Amino acid sequence: MATSKAVSEAPEFTSVKDLGYKQAGTSDTLSKQAAYALEHIVGFPKDVPSESKAELYAGYFMRYSENNPAKTYAVINGHYVLATDEHKANKSIEKIEAGLDYAFAITAQEFGKLKATEPEKHALIGGIRDKVQVYCSNKLGDLKRAASKLQNVGQSRTRDTIDFTVSVGKAFDAFEKSVKTKHGKGDTTAKPAHFKVAVAAFWKSYNMN
Repeated sequence: MATSKAVSEAPEFTSVKDLGYKQAGTSDTLSKQAAYALEHIVGFPKDVPSESKAELYAGYFMRYSENNPAKTYAVINGHYVLATDEHKANKSIEKIEAGLDYAFAITAQEFGKLKATEPEKHALIGGIRDKVQVYCSNKLGDLKRAASKLQNVGQSRTRDTIDFTVSVGKAFDAFEKSVKTKHGKGDTTAKPAHFKVAVAAFWKSYNMN
């Protein structure tokens, strides 16, 4: 993930008018993102399938890492401190690059053990994990609220023109992706071939005069 330059620097505004223009653009973008979510995530915003949530969180992780590059910590007498240039130059000092990647590369079991064996490291990693989870939860909440707002005003004009069969087709497409993903993960109840036959049978029955 990118760690070269944080993108969280304050954007340049030339005036309050310019601020309003750019803020409106941000709002417009979120509305378009919410419309996409409504079209491609079955049950959204009330329900979020695990596969879709995982994909959203993967994107949120990328953005968080861009905004919050990993920091170098020096281990001094068992304590984790932000590394100075002196620390970084001293090869005999143990150091870690603590960021999102590092924090989530540790399994839940390993993380739990750290509380007893290395409490300071546990606190450091736990702090990063907590911030990331709050960030992701907030971003998903923003997307859900924007989607609900679209639904409350009759959804987007584009969605109003989509007939029932198109909506069902899109739902089947999403389910087809889900069944293939679950099958690939070893879910014995997920049967792509059977699903394909079932969908064909549905359309044959539905389209009968």
